[in-house]
Amino acid sequence: MQMLRGFITLLVLGTTCFSAEFCLAQPEPLDASLKFRESVSLDVNNTVLKKMGSVRDYLAERQWEDAVNILVQISNEYGDSLYPESPGRYLRVSEYCQNLLAGFPREAIAIYREKTDPRAKRWWEQAETDATVQPLLNIIEQALMSSYGDDALYRLGEISWEQGDLSQARAYWRKLIPPTDAAPRGQYDPGVFLYPDTDLPIPSILARLVLVSFFEGNIERAALERDVFRKKYPEATGTLAGQKGNLAAILTSILADPSQVSLPATRLEMQTFAGDQRRNFSAEKKLDVGAIAWSFPVPLNWSQEFPRKPAFAQRISPGLFPVVSGEHVYFNDDERIYALNWKSGLPAWSGEEQASPIIYPTVPGGTSRLPFRPVVGVPRFTMTIADGRLYARMGSPVTSVAKDERLGLFSDLVCLDIDQGQGKLLWKISSAQLRELNYVWSFEGAPVVSGDRLYVILHRGFPEVQTNVACFSTESGELIWNQKVCLALRNIEEGVNYITHLLLTLAEGQLYLSTDMGAIASLDSRDGKINWLVTYASQEGVNKHELSDHMETGLVPCVYDRGILFAAPQDSTELMALDADTGLLLWRRELPHQIRNLLGVNGSTLIASGNQLWGLDRVTGVVKWKLGSQDPEGYGYGRGVLAGDYVYWPLREEILVVDSERGTLTQRIALRALHGKTGGNLIIAGQQLLVAQPRQVTAFGEYSQLPSEADDEKKISAFIAK
Repeated sequence: MQMLRGFITLLVLGTTCFSAEFCLAQPEPLDASLKFRESVSLDVNNTVLKKMGSVRDYLAERQWEDAVNILVQISNEYGDSLYPESPGRYLRVSEYCQNLLAGFPREAIAIYREKTDPRAKRWWEQAETDATVQPLLNIIEQALMSSYGDDALYRLGEISWEQGDLSQARAYWRKLIPPTDAAPRGQYDPGVFLYPDTDLPIPSILARLVLVSFFEGNIERAALERDVFRKKYPEATGTLAGQKGNLAAILTSILADPSQVSLPATRLEMQTFAGDQRRNFSAEKKLDVGAIAWSFPVPLNWSQEFPRKPAFAQRISPGLFPVVSGEHVYFNDDERIYALNWKSGLPAWSGEEQASPIIYPTVPGGTSRLPFRPVVGVPRFTMTIADGRLYARMGSPVTSVAKDERLGLFSDLVCLDIDQGQGKLLWKISSAQLRELNYVWSFEGAPVVSGDRLYVILHRGFPEVQTNVACFSTESGELIWNQKVCLALRNIEEGVNYITHLLLTLAEGQLYLSTDMGAIASLDSRDGKINWLVTYASQEGVNKHELSDHMETGLVPCVYDRGILFAAPQDSTELMALDADTGLLLWRRELPHQIRNLLGVNGSTLIASGNQLWGLDRVTGVVKWKLGSQDPEGYGYGRGVLAGDYVYWPLREEILVVDSERGTLTQRIALRALHGKTGGNLIIAGQQLLVAQPRQVTAFGEYSQLPSEADDEKKISAFIAK
């Protein structure tokens, strides 16, 4: 059955794997004997478990209509709850029911279609008449195994293709590839959906999947898939890419000209943590790093005084993560948002050194209230820019408030106009507004944004540790939906305030969340429904000192790359690759040190860093190279960045420039020896490299001079006075 799971996921052609990429990374076995004690509590309904047992009993007795009736009832009444499809993997009940139906005998499928086809037909006709997507989505969510399910999948794949969402097009089209003879009817794996009896031309669908690989930039994979296709369907004809004729010949003609491939435009601006909302930013070309252009001192406040445990006699972590838009760079702490011109280092818009660089709050509102109870964790500060607006999480970095904390430690979500308003506050949401039965919610990290919606993580510590994902309107800040993801076993005592900073990943209309407490989840951005959720063995015996040491924990949201989701949960020592559409585990690797950053994917290489720097094959997880010292003085210090074919990796006293494919060191950029600076989080602004250090932001350009210490003291004194 496990090999069958692999075949289904990999889109087979006969006995030959069609997808060359996934052929190298078949999903790992899920051995029931390795079942672990889950550290999260999920919305699994016991009634569903019992009714699913009845479905199997009716199937065994060949009572098809009774089995179909119960399955339809389960889907209608409990569709949004979760079902344990296999150890450690949960699917939405409605999706699991459709997967199960796909494996029913023909007689049972006919009974189901008799019940659902009339409704599915109305949706199909509405989609054709109104040229809208929602009726098609209704079909695949509520009647996928109807006679119209395959048509809806095909049409949604076309729409995704036209919109440039290639991975989403693949996800729809690959569900149309029928099971092979290796999977007799009635023995399908319900973990993956495959439409069993489409009347659509399979060669045309497979040819389109080859084009998806090609235009994603996977040239070698596309060529291998084309070769397999040519052997399997040498005479197949149809229409492809506006051409009519032999499909294999058309594919050969298209693949012969790689210049047609227009990879997704590399963003020139890093507008959120890790550059973009897929957390997979790479600048277009290598940087030419010269002398210091300017250096801006950042006044300290209480929230930057953690962790208590020193690292290299430097207890303050590099917790600032600037973002860039136009000529300006923005960064924040818990109280203030700064805006500078990244070319000059002067305050944004005014161009005058004596002007205030602080755009929020515009009028000082006093100082933050210090926590009464002890604090565990590492403060980090992130923001997101989208459509001329800046979104930031402000207020206390504490997300799980101690039970006997005297007053609430609230956080705010703010939206500023940086396009026309020079930082004007458009709206603010306080977590105090989200109080529930006197329990305090907190915002976690900067939101991700799509169109007129933003998505952010909510967290609370009582009465249970709970993580939610919420959706708000970007125009008004109004709450649209709020989805519970999981509850967790408490991992620190109740009398301690806990700082966490989780971030969402947004790709192809889906939200991905690594909870750092035993679960990774995928949610639909339209309605917040959980698509799938994967649990893993969370480390026990949490150490408060390690949680407060920035050299032991990192800020590691999921990274999305061409249909694969990479996760390095901070409560685990494993790096995992999952199929982003299904949540199936593709590979897992345990590295000798905790991963504190997933920097993204350059070509075929996933770049991860911690004490050392690793390059792993994105398909197999095999370590291609590693770089770094065993001496703590040579450990990584801050978040690096990808540029062209290179990785810029900060250490405490220098920045290493490394070839991302070969792992060869090509350049050392001295920081302390030449400039008296330390490493930090790297940001690209134009052709400048910005380093967000614990107490300042420094910009490196070409023909620049180092500011004097007197200049730095003058700046910081002026800012503190304001």
